[in-house]
Amino acid sequence: MERKLKKKIDAAILPIVIAMYMLNYLDRNNIAAAKLGSLVEDLNLTGTQYSSCVSILFVSYTLMQVPSNLILEKVGHPSIYLPAAMAIWGLLSMCTALVKGYRELLYIRFLIGFAEAAFYPGTVFYMSCWYTKYEIAKRSAIFVCGSWISGAFSGLVAYGVLENLEGTFGLSAWRWLFLIEGTLTVAVALVAIRVLPNLPATTRWLSKEESLLSVLRMIEDVGQQDDDSAASSQSSSTTPPSKFASAMAGFVMAVKDPKVLNILQMMFSLAITGGINTVFPTIVDSLGFSRPKTLLLTAPPWILCSITSVINSFHSDKTGERCMHMLWGPCLSLLGFLICIFTTSTFLRYIAMLFLLQIYNSWSLGFAWMATTVPRPPIKRAAAVAFVNIGANIPNIIVPFLFYQGSEPKFYLGFGVCALFAVLGMLGALALRAQLRRLNSTLERGGKVDGLDGKTGFRFIL
Repeated sequence: MERKLKKKIDAAILPIVIAMYMLNYLDRNNIAAAKLGSLVEDLNLTGTQYSSCVSILFVSYTLMQVPSNLILEKVGHPSIYLPAAMAIWGLLSMCTALVKGYRELLYIRFLIGFAEAAFYPGTVFYMSCWYTKYEIAKRSAIFVCGSWISGAFSGLVAYGVLENLEGTFGLSAWRWLFLIEGTLTVAVALVAIRVLPNLPATTRWLSKEESLLSVLRMIEDVGQQDDDSAASSQSSSTTPPSKFASAMAGFVMAVKDPKVLNILQMMFSLAITGGINTVFPTIVDSLGFSRPKTLLLTAPPWILCSITSVINSFHSDKTGERCMHMLWGPCLSLLGFLICIFTTSTFLRYIAMLFLLQIYNSWSLGFAWMATTVPRPPIKRAAAVAFVNIGANIPNIIVPFLFYQGSEPKFYLGFGVCALFAVLGMLGALALRAQLRRLNSTLERGGKVDGLDGKTGFRFIL
């Protein structure tokens, strides 16, 4: 029955969240493709102004992460909350087609960041309510594949739009890019409201037996019920549990947890390296090909990343190991950065660009590792996911300025900084494994960690 239930859950959740994430990525990063059109010329943007418009989205995106996830956990209706946020950012993306200058573009990008902040950390938290620690990595990888596929898809869409819609109804092709992708986002959001389930205990189309089994699976995963009453186990007996179910209490528990801080350091470092996604079309453009070829050449690295990311995460779930699977992506990216720095060969540099995006093999796996490292209470897990995602998105504010106009084709500063943080990310993964091994030793001796009793058989995945 459990196998049948998992298939039913997968069919209800994965296809729609993948589609949502594809459009989340498209609407966030289509400005990079628009730059290859006439965006910069039409709006009279300087290099710094363009970089500011790319970065400003991630300022509001980071500001809204924690509040949004805490609201989601308290509201308890992801089937409404996440699609509603999606519809808002889709409408704002459509409005980007109407901007006339730098300030308007800056403001609209800032607002898009607020709306998009709900989606990724909200979905990671949402999936952690449905899947156990031995199931979530492969599902997270499939989910995040939406982003990688979108990276490939975006280049193909941009190629079609920029090459064929220039001047249609008097609009520049880049304006059509925002209109088309924004409209598609709103349409998918309306579908998501109809098909996306809520939480295991509140999903109406599950039978009573299936609903009970869904809840019991999560209890057995860590030996506790997945609700905020578990937070009282981390408090003194004289303190009312309701205080610890509050949003602020969850946030405080998250930021005081050394495991969360360690994960934050690891994901921040990997995010500096992965920040190249905000400028990847510019990096490929430095090879000197025409605009059509450049847009088409952005696709293969993302397709390869999609394949390797899923394989890596599936193998991680199968073996029950995380740390070693976190390391090989940054290793390949580091090799790619070094090749780009030390050679001008077009062939070798494009091979290196296939390696650069392999950093994302560790991305979804890192968040899956975090969700099972901070399993209870859910209000703390929600805050931790959002808190780490803040740190993991701050680099997107910084990275576009590292690849400044005039630094092509070798981008010494950008590639050098990204290479350094790839190394720091790998060191962070090794440090987290050592920390969790010590905590597992405590559990094996019959002690408690974060209110989790070792006698239940719970152990952290290394």
